[in-house]
Parts: sequence; structure tokens; C-alpha cells
Amino acid sequence: MTGPSAGGPQGRAPGAPPETALPPRFPLLLASLLLTSAMSMLDQSIVATAGPRLTAELGALDLYSWTFTAYMLTFSVAMPIYGKLGDLFGRRTVYLSAIVIFLIGSIACGAATSMGWLIVFRALQGLGGGGLQVSAFSVLGDLMPPRQRAKYQGFFAGVMVLANLAGPLVGGVLTDQLGWRWIFYVNIPLGLLALAGIRLLLPAGSRASARPRVDYPGTALLTLLIAALVLATDFAGRRGWGDPVVLGLGVAAVLLAVAWVVRERSAPEPIVPLGLFANRTFTICVTVAFAVSFAFFGCVNFVPLFLQTVNGVSASQTGLLFLPAMIGMAIATVVAGQVIAKTGHYKWFPVASTALAAAAAALLSLDPAHTGSATVAALLAVMGVGVGLSSQVTTLVAQSTSPREHMGVTTSTVGLSRNLGTAFGATVFGSILNARLATEAAKQLPADTAQRVTDGTWDPAKAADFPPETVAAVAQTYGDALSTVFLSAVPILLVGLVLALMMKDTKLEARGPGGPGGPGGPGGPGGPGGPGVKTEAPA
Repeated sequence: MTGPSAGGPQGRAPGAPPETALPPRFPLLLASLLLTSAMSMLDQSIVATAGPRLTAELGALDLYSWTFTAYMLTFSVAMPIYGKLGDLFGRRTVYLSAIVIFLIGSIACGAATSMGWLIVFRALQGLGGGGLQVSAFSVLGDLMPPRQRAKYQGFFAGVMVLANLAGPLVGGVLTDQLGWRWIFYVNIPLGLLALAGIRLLLPAGSRASARPRVDYPGTALLTLLIAALVLATDFAGRRGWGDPVVLGLGVAAVLLAVAWVVRERSAPEPIVPLGLFANRTFTICVTVAFAVSFAFFGCVNFVPLFLQTVNGVSASQTGLLFLPAMIGMAIATVVAGQVIAKTGHYKWFPVASTALAAAAAALLSLDPAHTGSATVAALLAVMGVGVGLSSQVTTLVAQSTSPREHMGVTTSTVGLSRNLGTAFGATVFGSILNARLATEAAKQLPADTAQRVTDGTWDPAKAADFPPETVAAVAQTYGDALSTVFLSAVPILLVGLVLALMMKDTKLEARGPGGPGGPGGPGGPGGPGGPGVKTEAPA
């Protein structure tokens, strides 16, 4: 693959740095990267429609939710670890290890004989899944300069959105036709194909130093910290924030955070170098990624409840009303990548992202009980476009402002921030909804109906069994409660907007080396330093 768009020498200005020479058969390598990213995202949602068959065979319905929690917990834990290991030991070795772990976990999940073992194997699968996601974006950072990278990151975002949309559908088809175990076994041929593609097509790159030193204490502390945070939000969603287990996990998280910071300040090779946060743009990218995920996914989780209880929309129609948001997100991400690739300017995408999302959330909060489904779908589409404008831009910009030897750590830190924002948003907004729902139900509804609403046994599909005035009162109750949820997202997004406005409007490089594991990068083939030599790069 040659020419300026592929990093070739054509059209280079006199004295300009050399462009990155992409590896041979790059389109096939890109397909392998996209495939691994799709697999890791697909397994976040593919289990949902298999639930009834799965629990019917394995039992333990009370443990079923842990099949999701276990995957997301280890997925989140794996991200910073794989990012750092890739920087230390070379991207290809770590990437291949993640694929193997993901495949072993998938095979074990398909062969599980009890819910307990399925949860254990889902945790193993998540360890691989987090590595797949981080490694794919880190490889892009290694292989190409920032502006060229922007163009391809949009493709990844589109694939991730499609994977999330297709997950429930694919899971349902496989469960009906072949049985629930095939929602895991389907990963075997896909994973083997990706394994071969990465092994044959991805350059070996190099290590960051001749003798990498792994920060084992820092890794252990960070793992425990992330576990405490994810479990605290999970338990808070089920038991409330005042539960002793939640409070205990919160205290543990604070102590672990302090211990981890102390360790990272003195570690020779910290798992997340705290010096990265001295760069204002990097810190803003991490914070904006958290804020947008917190607000968007915190709101979106409750839109189905809004549509079905307030507007009387069926479950299948609800899914269709989400399509504009998902499509808008994918298109916005691709367009943002293409524009940045051409102009090199990125600042106004996070600004537009947070402004659009804040406006959509504010409009959703205005009298939800009398807002039609079409209006909700349109506002969701606006919010989806907003999220798409910054979803991968934050990763791209963070990569471009950090030292090249920290490409993996930079990528994983932004991704982890985004994941934690999603988890916290769903739980915090869930608590807001429950509190407001209890207050409004007591004021507006008869005691027996209020009890149904607050304990979650009100079924919108059976609303015809109740008097019209009761149904209208329930809709108003939910509308008032959900108004508070949507409104609560606005200040979070406005904080993100202010931070985005504080970003420097730096023009991204159009040419030059990628990260340490790519051709022309420090320590990479043809790059300064050569294999095994640690090369410092400016932020």
C-alpha cells in the first residue's frame, strides 16, 4: 500500500519527517484488528437474549447478572495491564496472548456445567476481551501518525456500534437454532481467523527496553482498586448506596487509590505513569471521556423504561427507536475521523459533542410525560451524534499528546475512564430515579399502585387492566422521575464542555512515526533506537 494516504513517500515536502510505511497487506491486518474489536464488544451484549435458555439449563437465576458483571469487571481490569505490557514486551506478543485467553474463555463458557463455572469462565473471557480492545487501538497508534490514525479509528467506532446492535439479534438466532452454548463457540472460528491475521501481518515491533521491569505491586493495587469500584457500583445498583457492603467497598477503594498513587510515584516502570496527567490535554481527554460516557449511558439505560411506561411503546418498537442514536453515533465518529485526517484540527469535536449531548438531555427533561416517541428518538439521535463526535477523538488526542513509549498506557487509560463512566452513570442515575420515583409515587398514586411502581412490578404491557386515569397518573409519575434523571446529566456534560473549551487547538501531525511498536517508531523497525533500546520522546 503506497502513496501519501498509506504513509508512503510521495508528495513529502522537503525537510518534512518521513511518513509511516504501513506493513504489507495492511487492509487484511486492519480487518483482523476490526474483527478482534468486534468480538470483544459483541460478547458484552450477546448473552442477553440467551438468558432464559441459559438459566433453564444451568439454574441459579439469582447469579445470572454476574455473567455480565464478571465479564465487565475483568474487561476493565485488563485494559491498563495490557496497555502497559504491550509497551514493555511488544504489541504483537501481548495481542496474541489476549486472543488466546479470549478463545480459551469462550470455549470454557460454552462447556460450562453450572452457573458458577460460567461466571468464572466469563471472567476469564473478559481478561482477553479487555486486551483485544486496547491492543487494537494501540496498534493503530504504533503504525501511523495522528491524522492518518483518525481516519481509521472511525471504522472501529462503527464496528463497535454495529457489534452492540447485533449482539442481542445474533445471540437470539444462535440460541434458537443451535443452542445457547453457540453464543460462545461462534468466537472460535472468528478468533482463529483473527489470530492468524495478527500473527502473520502485524510487525513484531520491539520492547520499550532491553530488560522490562513489570510493576507487580502497582498492577495488584490497580486491579484491586478497579475491582472495588466496579463491584461497589454493581452492589449499589442492587442494594443502594447506604448498604454496608457498598460502604465497605467505597472505603477500600479510597485506601487502595492512596496506596496505588504512592506506589506509582516511586515505581521504576509504573503501570500508569502519573506524569501523563501533567499534560493538560491528556487529563482533559480522560475526564471528557468519563463525563460523556457517564451522562450518555446513564441516561440511555432508562430510555426503554421511559418509552414503555410513559409512551406505551412495545419492547420491539423500543429497539427500533434506538436505531437513530446508534446510527448517528457511528456516522458522527466516521465523519469526525475523516475531517481530522484532512485538517489536523480536533478541538471543536469534543466541544460540539458535549454541547449537543447537553442540549439533548435538557430537552428530554422537559415534561417527558407528554413527549412523543418520535421526539424522543430524534433527541436520542442528537445525543448519539454528540457522543460520536468525541468517542474516539479523546483517544486519538490523548495518544498524540503523550510520549510514544506510553502509547498502550495512554490508550488503556482513556478506555478505562470511559468504561468506569458507563458503570458509574448507570448506577448513580438509577439511584436518582429510584429516589424520585418513590417520592412521586407516594404523592400521585394510590397505595397499591405506588407499591407496584416502586418495587418494579408495574408491567406496562398490562396497563389496559387498570383505569385510564391510573395509567395516566403512572405515566406522569415516571415522567417526573425520569425528568430528574435526564436533567442530572446536563451539569456533567457542561463540565465536559468547559474542559473541552480549555483544550489547546494544536494541529495534529500529518506525517512522522507512530508509536514504539510500529515501523519508524522509536525502537521499531527502521526507527531510532532500534530493538531493545528505550527512546524518550517529548509529550
